[in-house]
Parts: sequence; structure tokens; C-alpha cells
Amino acid sequence: MFSKAKILILSIILISSIQSVNAQWDNEWTSPQIQTGVISGWLNFQEAGSDWQTRLYTIDSLTFQIMQEGYSFTPQYIYTFTASERLAGNQIFSLSVDLTGDNITEFYVLGFEGAGSPYRQTFKIIDITTGSVLFERNDPAYSYSVPSIWDVDNDGILEAVFSRFDYPSLSNYTLEAYSTGVATSVKGNAPIMKFELEQNYPNPFNPTTTIEYNLNSSENVQLNIFDIKGERIKTLVNDFQPAGNYKVQWNGTNSRGSKLSSGVYFYSIKTGGSVSTKKMILLK
Repeated sequence: MFSKAKILILSIILISSIQSVNAQWDNEWTSPQIQTGVISGWLNFQEAGSDWQTRLYTIDSLTFQIMQEGYSFTPQYIYTFTASERLAGNQIFSLSVDLTGDNITEFYVLGFEGAGSPYRQTFKIIDITTGSVLFERNDPAYSYSVPSIWDVDNDGILEAVFSRFDYPSLSNYTLEAYSTGVATSVKGNAPIMKFELEQNYPNPFNPTTTIEYNLNSSENVQLNIFDIKGERIKTLVNDFQPAGNYKVQWNGTNSRGSKLSSGVYFYSIKTGGSVSTKKMILLK
């Protein structure tokens, strides 16, 4: 039998435990309202010894903005996309490398030139603090992959490395390395080339769904639809594609254009020797 004192102590402990479980964290900051379609987040921006200080950024249909320090939503640096860069989908990426000696990362921006698919891809590396272009590849006879910065030959100097494809045939390419003149003590490590296949939306779907994927290097791409038996029923993409983000719609038909019945289907992307597959549901 419990005494009244023990019951009281147990009750106090129980109440304290419940209060601890239900305790809420204090709100530290809330941003102003952000329009749907504007991309926002934090990125590693300024080197501080072996660490990086982050900054808030936004990307909209016209500009890339980096805010002042802390939780500020006031832009300090603004980059305005050109028409070809807007056509490429406002693709701007941090290199995570300081090439100008100000301890701030540099960025590269992709552009699309030409009358239509396949577009001719260009790129430029910029100093976001001044808006100046440090390096650019844009030649009507060629399409370029995304650049990478690393010490390719272990000579203590960083190189900019990329592929240059004959345009518009895209049938041949060369690998190119340009010295940045920037010293490094980090031995060269080849960047990892990868792709990402997103979940289709909507899912379940009727009558159409969208499949998105992105490439961080130029690749031969196959995107196929399979039924639950593993039989290929339609090829959506079979082409060489430059690095970038892609959207493909599927209307629930097979290769003959016939409407398919409700059920589970699979979409699979293959680039080089890598394959990724996801499931989707057609519901009528």
C-alpha cells in the first residue's frame, strides 16, 4: 500500500513529466511572407577558419539575392538573371570555393542559347560581391557542361574543369582544364557525378503526371515507363542532355498511344551505368 505522501510525490513527478513532454520551443524568428514559387534557404557563404558562416538567400524569376548576416531579410547582394539564364531555369550554384581572396564563395550560372532543344548550354563564374564575371564559356560552336573547381594535377593550383561538346550535333566532346591561378593545399579529389530522380506529382494521378529529374553533368539519358510485370510500355526520353533540371509529362498512354488501365506503374531513369526507379499509381 502506498502512503498518501508517496502518492503525492508520484503525482508531482507525473505532472512534471507531462509538462516536460508538452513543453513548446520558443519561436526565435519568422521571416516575412514569401510568395509561392520563390526558392529560399541558407547556404555556406563566408569562410571563417575551417568553418563556413551561412546566409539566407532567395531565388525568384528575375534575381538571386543573398541577405545580410543573421536573420536579416534585407538583401546585401543581388544578381539579376539574363534572358538565357532565365530560359535555363535560373540555375545558380555555389562552388564552395573562394577564388578572389575575400573568404566568400563564388557561384556559377548556367544559360541556354539557341532556337530550341537541344539548347546550347553556357556558363559563367561570378563574384557575387561585385557582380563581375571571373570566367565564361559561350561559343556558338559548342555546348558546355557545368564547371568543377579542384586541383586536377596536384600541382597546388586549382583548375576549372568541364566538358565541351560539339554543337548542335553533340556527337563529340573534349575535356578541358583551365588554371585559376589560385593556390590550394588540398589534394585533388574528383567531384562525384550524380543525378536525382524526384517523385512524380500528382501521385496518384489522372490523366497526366509530371516527372522531374536533374543532372549535374551532361549524360545520355533514358527515361522509361514499366508496368507491374516489368515490361517496358513507353520511352519518354532517349537523348543526350546537358546538365540541368528537367520536367517530363506522361499522359498514361503506352507507346502506341493507347490509354492504360488503373494500376501501379514504374518510371526508371538510366544515365551511364546508374539507374533509379520509382513507383506511381494511375487511378481512374
